[in-house]
Amino acid sequence: MLHHVIRRAGSSKRPAIFLHGSGQDETTLETLAAQVAPDRPAILPRGSVMWEDGHAFFRRHPDRSLDLDDLAQQVAAFQIFVASLKRARSVTRQPVLVGYSNGAIMAESLLRTAPEQFAGAALIRPLSPDLGGAEAALAQKPVLILAATEDERRARADAETSRERLTRAGAMVEFIESPVGHTLSDGETESLADWLNTHFPD
Repeated sequence: MLHHVIRRAGSSKRPAIFLHGSGQDETTLETLAAQVAPDRPAILPRGSVMWEDGHAFFRRHPDRSLDLDDLAQQVAAFQIFVASLKRARSVTRQPVLVGYSNGAIMAESLLRTAPEQFAGAALIRPLSPDLGGAEAALAQKPVLILAATEDERRARADAETSRERLTRAGAMVEFIESPVGHTLSDGETESLADWLNTHFPD
């Protein structure tokens, strides 16, 4: 099982899984989780790959392109992690994924690979991986994409590609683009909280 922490475990509301960015760990998104999900269980896993001065959820090649073979292996391992949470009764309802940067790529991959395990996803600064094969049907699952016009780590087309692939697969996508950089802004935090409360009120 991945190293992780769970906050507000006793709440009956739908849980959220927060996936951090590259070089970070399970503590990085604790403040965000408290801001946008103050009354729902928050699962904060640590990426299993050592990266820079912290962790990531999958590897990149030396040129920083995605290691798609490793991504596929990590997605499969993460599904086992979620199944273990369900067996332990740490998760009793389909969780919603909230991923930032590296974690957003992982969250999109999980949703597109195993949509039956997740209620939806919020993707902060995504980059859509080419997973190959047929697209899984997402059956109107809610997805929020938070993109940034001044993002120094993403091309403008990256978030658009996520929107196109997820919409084509049948997701109900809300797309918000803000004039900011790679870091999440206060206004976007409010948008994320509103989206969670609108689509997953209980």
